[in-house]
Amino acid sequence: MNRANPLITGPQTRWTNIVRSIDWVVVTIAAGIIALALINLNSTQGGDWSGPLVRDQLRFVVIGGVLMIGAAAVDYRVYYRAAYPIYAIGFGFVLLVTIVGTTTNNATRWLDLAFVRFQPSELMKLVLVIGLARYLHSLTRREVRHGFVARLVVPGLLVLLPAVLVIKQPDLSTGIMLMLIALSVLAVTELELKTLLTLLATGALAFTVAWSFFMQGYQTKRIDVWLDPESHPDEAYQIIQARTAVGNGGFFGRGVGQGTQNVLDFVPYKESDFSFAVFAEEWGFVGSTMLLALYMSLVLWAINLASQARDRFSACLCIGIGAMFMWHAVLNVGVVLEFFPNTGLPLPFFSHGGSNVVTMMMALGVLMSVSRSRKWR
Repeated sequence: MNRANPLITGPQTRWTNIVRSIDWVVVTIAAGIIALALINLNSTQGGDWSGPLVRDQLRFVVIGGVLMIGAAAVDYRVYYRAAYPIYAIGFGFVLLVTIVGTTTNNATRWLDLAFVRFQPSELMKLVLVIGLARYLHSLTRREVRHGFVARLVVPGLLVLLPAVLVIKQPDLSTGIMLMLIALSVLAVTELELKTLLTLLATGALAFTVAWSFFMQGYQTKRIDVWLDPESHPDEAYQIIQARTAVGNGGFFGRGVGQGTQNVLDFVPYKESDFSFAVFAEEWGFVGSTMLLALYMSLVLWAINLASQARDRFSACLCIGIGAMFMWHAVLNVGVVLEFFPNTGLPLPFFSHGGSNVVTMMMALGVLMSVSRSRKWR
């Protein structure tokens, strides 16, 4: 006689289903990055675990973790139905910055609400992915291949409208980040070579025009300093010190809290823009490779989830979220290694700051929502 074994199957409560549907790959990789980030931030503040950098970052991680769990518990089809309202709210916050935003260091990028201060341009990265994925899902195959307006103009407006407002704050690097994320999502919609070349040519033309008429003096100066740092020793101080820190790390690093560039406070913005320089000096080539492998694993897992997704909407979500992590890591680390001019973009979880940490954790929650639907098929 066949009988079900209750010790094996057990009662299936809602909480049990949610726990079983957690994507432990995402959780494990994110936990590894966050743990290294907290160790690195503690090192930048002299090894005092009760210091403000670690304390603030832990608070941001906890808030982001709660929102991540909430985002993961929501069926991804809810994001599909609410995509356009979500995009409208995100764009509204970015627009509101131009009216009542808080100015710091000649940049108006923040909103001060009664209970929180945040940077809407960070949230816009995730909002853009959701809105763009919803629109691309609705396109027919014919529109994808032959409809110029449907394929490029409408998605272009979805990204350019918030990007222009962000660039005017001014925050050129985040504006460029929005465009890179959008291009990454568009890449999964079977763009033809001529379309890709058109986008690249348009981007090059836009950069030339921006360089000539719209970019501010400090922005063009950053590029000049990057091209020839030795000719601008004062302005290139950050780059030179970061380069020295990376070189000091060698193969195995100097040890946590033992980096001279960090301890002697030679690296500027070591808790934010140049946090990777501190990590590279103390952990060396081996540790830096381990960290980059964690970011790469997260991006590759997002691509894997996209390949198993139910529909184009969930596939675009995965690609967009993977692109968020990839471009942040590439550009931030690239600046430290002098592959790119200084952008000011944060390294996810490593750079001190609440808006980016919370946004990235919410993005992981959306990614796990897609993963959960894959397991429930």
